[in-house]
Amino acid sequence: MKIMCQEHYDKVVHYADQIGDKSLQQCLDKLKAWELHSRRPCVIELYRDCAPYSFLFKQRYDDGSLGIVGGLVYHGSPDRSGCYTMNRNDRWQTHT
Repeated sequence: MKIMCQEHYDKVVHYADQIGDKSLQQCLDKLKAWELHSRRPCVIELYRDCAPYSFLFKQRYDDGSLGIVGGLVYHGSPDRSGCYTMNRNDRWQTHT
């Protein structure tokens, strides 16, 4: 995983630890697993999103092409993501 926004990443990880929420780490683990796909490995690039505690991600292949582009979205309080969710139990969720 290539963190393109290290300061924001550190702040969000610290916040998730403070509130005892494991959903951020679960989302990060899922994205890291995508990188290891046996047929077409990739690198996940993580960027700061405009919504608080959220990220944009890009799946980039060795040839420079893009795969899935989406968000690792915070649905806590306040939820300023603009994304719909029916699951209010997990504060962070992957949206594609």
